[in-house]
Amino acid sequence: EDRVQFPFRTNQLYTVFFFSLGTLNAMPGQKSLLVLVARSSFIAIALQLFLPYLLPNGPPVHIPLNNRPRPTIDRSNVSLRLASGKVTKIYERLHEGQTPLLIGPETVVLDNRGVIHSMTEDSKLVTLTELQPSESNPQIMTAKVTEVANLGPGRALGGKFDKNGCLYFADVLMGLARICIKKSKQQNAKVELIASSVQLEDGSWSDIVYADDVDIGPKTGHVYFSDASDIRVDRDIRSGKWDIMYASKIEAMRGKMSGRILRFKPETGQVDILATGAAFANGVAVDKDETFILYTSTYEGAVMKYSLSGEKKGQAEKLLIQFPGFLDGADCSFEREACYVAIPSTISPLAGLVFSMPDFIGKPIRSLLMIIPRWMTPKAEPYGGVAEIYPGSATSPASLKRIFQDPDGRDVNIITGVTEFRGKLYLGSLHENCIAIYNLD
Repeated sequence: EDRVQFPFRTNQLYTVFFFSLGTLNAMPGQKSLLVLVARSSFIAIALQLFLPYLLPNGPPVHIPLNNRPRPTIDRSNVSLRLASGKVTKIYERLHEGQTPLLIGPETVVLDNRGVIHSMTEDSKLVTLTELQPSESNPQIMTAKVTEVANLGPGRALGGKFDKNGCLYFADVLMGLARICIKKSKQQNAKVELIASSVQLEDGSWSDIVYADDVDIGPKTGHVYFSDASDIRVDRDIRSGKWDIMYASKIEAMRGKMSGRILRFKPETGQVDILATGAAFANGVAVDKDETFILYTSTYEGAVMKYSLSGEKKGQAEKLLIQFPGFLDGADCSFEREACYVAIPSTISPLAGLVFSMPDFIGKPIRSLLMIIPRWMTPKAEPYGGVAEIYPGSATSPASLKRIFQDPDGRDVNIITGVTEFRGKLYLGSLHENCIAIYNLD
């Protein structure tokens, strides 16, 4: 609907804007009024004709004020620095001539035995074993990194092992996929495409465009996963790699809130939609009793809660807001009454300014930011953080318990995934070639 109506809904705004621009650039003393009007009209009409091609994903939409994050940061909190004594960083142990494998580990996934896995920028599933402390600093460790499987031509992001040793993972190109390593003994492991589309209530099919994160219900074995946006990921022609961040930035500026949460039922093979309307649906986490799902609405800076049972069954609600930045991956501890949310970046001054502007100014600026070449788009502010939250109960409200952070990303930067396992937080990052571990005890 937005794409069809786009040129007509924005005609007046852009005509006035560029007509005025043309008038200001003209010199009335030297040019006739007729030439001035013709020049300005040509600019405005040309823009109207080409803007749908410059904005193939549609124009920016209205973002309600209560959906615009305005965070504050306590820069005295440096709990995620190495100096805290609770942080360990693990790098790949490389020998001369060896090609690195641990590149951009977005999320850390642990199997039922506690073996550390991650999915890399090259869509390889790797394990980290044989950890050794460095001689200079015991908090810096190296690990043997081994390729377990090639997950295909796309980019795998979040994932979770089920009780049978099968890894369900979100691939931004394919959708929800699975690989059963234990059954196939690794060498012959094959990737299965589980879901690339979902059937809507009217019987039509909707593509899963940007599968992002995955969690598995401990009671039913149902697989819950996010479809972050309806904007497809493409390759950066300069690097040749899938540019998942660019699609995310376009969604941030567009503000359409097209993210949704889906569920796959292995017993029936069916996929259904649980929740919609997220501003880039990202991290997904299920509680130990599988009574609710937490998911992050990244560009609202909000944690959402979808109830699977009880009085609010089938309802989604905004649980917590006002975090120090945008939100990413999520996980719930089955031993502690807590869930954890990754905070990869603070909100830059430019983004904060754009989000605070009224539509008649903010929309043209957001359009410009959607049009400029990707290498010119704003970069993430250096920061690394994780929020520990209490998800609430029937008798007590949800609350933000603690923030662990490195406020300038000195030691731990741009955390995109968080996994709690036996009292430790395993932290992944799209932009780093290592993982970090934070000891909660």
